[in-house]
Amino acid sequence: MDLHTLEQQYTVATEIKVKWGEMDAFQHVNNTVYIRYIEDGRIDLFEKLGMTSDMSELHIGPILASIQCDYLAPVTYPDTLLVFSTATQTGAKKVELDHKIWSTRQNRLVAQGKGLNVYYDYKALKSCVIPDSIVAKFAALSESK
Repeated sequence: MDLHTLEQQYTVATEIKVKWGEMDAFQHVNNTVYIRYIEDGRIDLFEKLGMTSDMSELHIGPILASIQCDYLAPVTYPDTLLVFSTATQTGAKKVELDHKIWSTRQNRLVAQGKGLNVYYDYKALKSCVIPDSIVAKFAALSESK
């Protein structure tokens, strides 16, 4: 997969500067840091879709149910990464996320991840149906791919 394809297929691209302190004793970015990179991409995507405003106004929004990351190549400082993120609604309460992490220094894909989010009512402390306004945004995303 090349950079142009990623730019066409993914909803958001989050730029991240690798920090020296993110490397571990093996002289590459520690595996746990990639989960934070994916989190940054996920939050940018949610903000673009308007999902974060529902949290402050209605006290409902996505909650992470699972996450996974495949490491394809080690990353070292200095580097700039692009975290490409997109989402697909897969049920009345579920959203699946897809992430690709591109190294500008290596000019290649260095990691990829998947996540599952469930829409959640933070007052009632239980899952809830995704609001129609957000469902419409997911439908528009699917049509644009």
